[in-house]
Amino acid sequence: MKTERMNHFWHTMRASVTKDATVPHIDGQCPKKSGHQKYDMKKLRVTRCAVALILTAIVGNSAFAQQTPQTEKEVLVMKFRKLTGADNVKLGINVSFEDIKNDLIGSVDNDKELTDAQKQELRKSAVDAYDRLDQQLKDFLNDQPKITSISEAAVFQVYDQAFTEAELKELIAFYGTVAGQKALKFLPTLSAQVQQSFQSILLPKVQDFITPKIKAEGEQLKQKIQDAKMKKP
Repeated sequence: MKTERMNHFWHTMRASVTKDATVPHIDGQCPKKSGHQKYDMKKLRVTRCAVALILTAIVGNSAFAQQTPQTEKEVLVMKFRKLTGADNVKLGINVSFEDIKNDLIGSVDNDKELTDAQKQELRKSAVDAYDRLDQQLKDFLNDQPKITSISEAAVFQVYDQAFTEAELKELIAFYGTVAGQKALKFLPTLSAQVQQSFQSILLPKVQDFITPKIKAEGEQLKQKIQDAKMKKP
């Protein structure tokens, strides 16, 4: 297996499925549109936004180990994740639903055929509609078995695209060894160790390089100061 490929995979996984990692929050807020729109168009836009939010709603701390692998590759992926400590993953998403409320109320306020009294009454209906939508979305996101299933599918997709079954078997064999486990402990500290080593080697060389130049510049400046003093009238 090529080293470059493995390095690319671990770089990707640090941002998505490493142990106890937190995925950056995603804003599910729908874009605003200016101008008057017919009620049917607003209703359609509300539906589109709601669907988009639901389809991207991967939330919570998913207990992936509770999922039962179905295929041989899923079994291999789960085994590899357990070996590498990536079997318990935190995923998060931040869904904003406030624009939907504004659109529902706007569909009432922007209708010029309604009287003020009608608008006042229908605004309550719009708020009630938003409250129902909001509760339905919360119920969906709080359905842990469903969200866990979505999360598991998302994680498997990353591994499935990165490795073949043969490669997973090779990785499992390696990370099951003492050397493999040592590598797992070492890799997360690699960047900090390289930075420290780089500084310890470079700084003395910088000092050796610049010190005589500082001394020379200082001597030249002192000479200029002396010359200036000698030229005083």
